[in-house]
Amino acid sequence: MINIFQNILTNNRLILFLLGSILAISSLNLDKFRFDASSETLVLDNDPSYENYEAVNDRFSSSEFLVVALIYESIFTDEALNEILILENQIEDIEGVINIISILDAPLFEQPKLSLVKSATNDKYLLEDELNLDSAKKELIESPLFEELVINKSGSAVAMQINLKELDDYSLVVNKIRNVLEANSFFSKTFLAGPAMIVTDTISFIKKDVQNFGFITFILFFLLLIIFFRDFWSATIIMTNATLVIFLTICLLGFYDWPISIVSSNFLTLLFISSIAVSVHILVKLHEGQRIENSYAESLAKIFMPCLYTALTTIVGFLSLLLSNIQPVIDFGKMMALGVFINLLVSFTFIPALIGTIKLNDSEQFSLADFYYRNIYVGFKSFFKKIALPLIIIFVPFSLYQASNLKVENKFIDYFDESTEIHQGMKFIDQELGGTTPLEIVLSLPDEEIFVDEDDLFFSEGSETSEYWWRQKNMRILKDIQNDLDNLPEIGKALSIVNGVLLAEKINNFNEMGDLELAFVKNSLLTNEKAKDLLSSYITPDNKEARLTLRILDTYEGLNRNDLISSLDNYLSLKLKDTDISYQITGLGVLYNNLLQSLFSSQIKTLSFVFIAIFLMLLILFRSIYVAAVVIFIPSIAVGIIFTAMGLFSIPLDIMTITIASISVGMSVDYAIHIAWRLKEEQKNSFNTAEKNTIYSSGQAVLIAALTIVIGFLVFSFSNFNPTILFGLLSALSIYLSAELSLRLIPAILNTK
Repeated sequence: MINIFQNILTNNRLILFLLGSILAISSLNLDKFRFDASSETLVLDNDPSYENYEAVNDRFSSSEFLVVALIYESIFTDEALNEILILENQIEDIEGVINIISILDAPLFEQPKLSLVKSATNDKYLLEDELNLDSAKKELIESPLFEELVINKSGSAVAMQINLKELDDYSLVVNKIRNVLEANSFFSKTFLAGPAMIVTDTISFIKKDVQNFGFITFILFFLLLIIFFRDFWSATIIMTNATLVIFLTICLLGFYDWPISIVSSNFLTLLFISSIAVSVHILVKLHEGQRIENSYAESLAKIFMPCLYTALTTIVGFLSLLLSNIQPVIDFGKMMALGVFINLLVSFTFIPALIGTIKLNDSEQFSLADFYYRNIYVGFKSFFKKIALPLIIIFVPFSLYQASNLKVENKFIDYFDESTEIHQGMKFIDQELGGTTPLEIVLSLPDEEIFVDEDDLFFSEGSETSEYWWRQKNMRILKDIQNDLDNLPEIGKALSIVNGVLLAEKINNFNEMGDLELAFVKNSLLTNEKAKDLLSSYITPDNKEARLTLRILDTYEGLNRNDLISSLDNYLSLKLKDTDISYQITGLGVLYNNLLQSLFSSQIKTLSFVFIAIFLMLLILFRSIYVAAVVIFIPSIAVGIIFTAMGLFSIPLDIMTITIASISVGMSVDYAIHIAWRLKEEQKNSFNTAEKNTIYSSGQAVLIAALTIVIGFLVFSFSNFNPTILFGLLSALSIYLSAELSLRLIPAILNTK
């Protein structure tokens, strides 16, 4: 290895030229690097529920929608209604929008109220007919169909349900709708909500955090490294190397078309700190070698082996995520594995080439190791060995128990700070306009023989008759189901063909619809184009399948999606036990729940694999079962403490926090290998001084890297995006624990005769 590094140092200009050429060629793929804001990033890979969801959307119209809430003191005035019409027309012109349901599209049948038969030609519309606006407002508020769909119970706010085409990425549509709303200054307040917006805005918040906090963190890292190394050139080498690693990796992601999703959004931050950690170890070793007059090549050769094994164990850790069946998590694992490999390759070519061109200064580093050893380490050494270490061992079963009790339920609304407009909008629409996150139930009837009664009052040659869901006995079942589900506290607005029938019954003085009346409702009352568009979302053309859409209230305190879906399944199973009706629970609510439930099993599966794989690699490195067991003990304790903290503070395991375990394992194994490797080397010279020399050498690098990264991560606590805050705090805790446990446990256990 010494000869290889000597060649790099000697041919430094050639190496830098080659790296520059690779950089230039790679940059051609930079514009292909992208963020993925599609709803599929919240879906399990090969989830049969997703195939069912797609099939349902094919049989009915697409279930993707957004909700716009408009608040104004006097909505039922000609001026306000015209403003709604302008907005509706502007939004309807946006590519990707199918249609819009608003108070302007709601048929009014009681202006004035006539008999059911006469109501077929008595439908009137706001802005199209001369109406008493106060009376129209009252009718809409009391409408079984439109109350909480297009208007709240007080009439102080109206909504537009924007039905969307099926797209891979809704970010462009969402942003165009938002631009239209922002350009309108008439309404007191406008809110936008819906699944497509949640994904789009989550990616948007992440992008802003990466840009804002990324720049702040970069400057902070640079300043801290200058302070610790007391050398501008050393800090510049570390930060330049990290930037180069990030740039090359981004270009390769563009080349392979691996987009960044919500899950992998923290990839850039993790790779950046990983690169800094490797660079710090290299620079500390080079400065140390320079003091004792070792050549650069000799110092690089000595630090390469522990860095190689830390990189390999980290790669194995992230590749373990491939065992997950969550596609975004799999992609995150592949990205990090690629990034760590590039980091190792670039760091041990670029840094030697740079110092071959401009040598390091003979500056004396700020000795964090000396401060730590004298003021923290020695004073608590006896306490740690006699009391803390046994407690840590006893703690293991408790941490396993806490890990098993991790929550996997979380709410979209909790992603955003209460002060943000997004949180306020979702809360308002949840509480006033029937909820946002959809859950669907599809009820199917078998083929039936159609009986035609020619004496039927409504029968005429070629007329349609009551069939399937438009028969009274079937409609009663559907009404009972919807009524029962509508009373669940987790459910906001429930919508199906039942709402249209209830509207007809209201017109008919609340008399129940028989087969004849239901045929009339279907064939005469709900026949205009707007009614047909609405019906197509809730019943198939052959009338055999009916869709019941439930909007989940994300603001409900006791929301547990898995329990809700299980209770729905149990309820429907009992309700339909003695019927020939089949049912299917689907929708984005089901898909997201499947993802949540898979997180825990995926976490256990990947962690089990990674600990076994890393242990085998440590056996090869140290050639000792005892040393390998001690080193692997560090990440197991670090992960246990993190999971315990999450359990105690009720922090849910979600698509962001699932990566915390990987960080804990990666960083703690990294630090543990460096400390254990150096300790074994020092023990060859002197067993008595091995512990102190390890702290002052590899411990210095660990302390510099850990302190720099912890401070950098704490910057993320100033975000308005709660997953970013949690990610920053948990990552900072994870890295602190990794460093402290490595510095404490490795010498305490291994440096005993």
